[in-house]
Amino acid sequence: MRKLCSNTWCQASFEVTESDLKFLDKVSPVIGEKKLALPPPRLCYDCRQQRRLAQRNERNLYKRSCDLCKRPIISIYTPDGPHAVYCPECWWGDNWDPLSFGRAYDQNRPFFEQFGELYAAIPKMSTFRFKDDINSDYTHDGYRLKNCYFIFDGEQAQDCFYGECYVKMKDCCDFLYLTESELCYECIHCQNCFDLRYSSFCQNCSESVFLLDCVSCKSCIGCVNLVQKEYYIFNEPFSKEDYLKRKAAMNLHTHSGVRQLKALALENFLKHPGKALRGVMNENATGDNILSCKDSSYCFDCIGMRDCRFCTGCMMGGQDCQDVDAWGDRLTLAYNCAYIGAGSQNLIGCYYTALNASNVISSIFCMTGVNNLFGCTAIKKNSHCILNKKYSESEYSELVHKIVECMRTDGEWGDFFPPEISAFGYNETVAQDYYPLPREEVLKRGWKWRDQVDEPLNVTRVIEASQLPDSIDDIPDDILNWAIRCEKTRKPFRLQKAELELYRRLRVPVPRWHFEVRHAARRALRNPRKLWKRNCANCQKPITTSYSPERPEKVVCESCYLKEVY
Repeated sequence: MRKLCSNTWCQASFEVTESDLKFLDKVSPVIGEKKLALPPPRLCYDCRQQRRLAQRNERNLYKRSCDLCKRPIISIYTPDGPHAVYCPECWWGDNWDPLSFGRAYDQNRPFFEQFGELYAAIPKMSTFRFKDDINSDYTHDGYRLKNCYFIFDGEQAQDCFYGECYVKMKDCCDFLYLTESELCYECIHCQNCFDLRYSSFCQNCSESVFLLDCVSCKSCIGCVNLVQKEYYIFNEPFSKEDYLKRKAAMNLHTHSGVRQLKALALENFLKHPGKALRGVMNENATGDNILSCKDSSYCFDCIGMRDCRFCTGCMMGGQDCQDVDAWGDRLTLAYNCAYIGAGSQNLIGCYYTALNASNVISSIFCMTGVNNLFGCTAIKKNSHCILNKKYSESEYSELVHKIVECMRTDGEWGDFFPPEISAFGYNETVAQDYYPLPREEVLKRGWKWRDQVDEPLNVTRVIEASQLPDSIDDIPDDILNWAIRCEKTRKPFRLQKAELELYRRLRVPVPRWHFEVRHAARRALRNPRKLWKRNCANCQKPITTSYSPERPEKVVCESCYLKEVY
């Protein structure tokens, strides 16, 4: 069926397929032996995802104090905000009771309005971290971290800086979607790589620079679509001796050398075809940047998905999920959720609900074996709660049915939380990355906006990025006492001592752009999370791809791509 998006500022036409309806029937909760049928979505795909991402501040960190133990902490919540904020140790601890914030349901008011009041009152975890992190305060949404700084959304990293979406890394800096890699710098969507720099969409590559879509390559420069090659420059073979001479002449320890090589590499990339779908070991799957996915459609940046649709950033796998953004890991039967997983199942409209959670609806930050929750927040190891109020099993069942009927009438049932109840300004959230809006439009829609005020840096002097020494070899130790003024935004930033040591170890020039500018530049190198119908540039076979028709790249189907590469 075709529908129009219910958002007045959108009203885009979108399709709800028979398989979508079958999934909604399959995931509809059964409470008290009665199925609470989920309706077809009111909103288009983009508006649904925008809602989910508007709940998440990923990279904006602030200094403040824990409102329970009073220690100074780093937080994703501003110090001048209305929320009580606890450090992770206090939030996970037993010195406060989330049920004490519980309240009765009022059937005369919209449910999301009532949940928003509860959510505003409950103490927030300053940053989503666990107790086993070491020397990694300036991070968020990380697990098993050691000596890390400004990395977000991942697990198992040591001595890493400035990046997002990762699993099992060591000594890496400035990355986006990086897994099981070491000594990598400015890498995007790379796996099992070592000593790789300025590269994208590579697997099992090492000791190389400016690679694109390469597999099992070593000692290569400026190459694209190569498999199991060594000593190649711009897709041409060289002897080891000639390769090393040419590499030395490129002066890759200098800013000017890297800039010149980047231009030549990009020129070479455009000479070679791109694959319609970036991914390996997939079966009957569409999307982009997917690995080992089966019977899944419109999935992006995912690994190990089965029977899923409209999922993004699920790097740990999932099954029977739809409209889910991030995480995964033994996740099953989830709909319209974000940042959920770790052995969880039967989740609807949830955010940060994980660690063996089950049968949870419209809840935020409920963890550790919770089950049968509706409209709760910050609940741990509990069950049969509504708006953080405990009920018997029969009372829970009866009240949930009443709430769902009211939500149907109000058009809320099956929806994710509206941006109005977000704890953040829209411009602080990941939604601004994917669905950027000006301040005036955000406020017009009734959403929040935060006017950013940067904390002053404790430095003795400021240096223009353009005045930095060209070579990493000439960067003095006391640059750690300076602020560098970003070439793009004029915003000052500092280098960390361990960060500078890693640049020297990798022999790469220090950055001249602020972290947020570098992060945006990495995102811009990825295709959008959208699909278009095109024809293969070689055989004219119909293809579905994330390359829009007006792009300059030559895009080919899987079979033509394999002929090109092998």
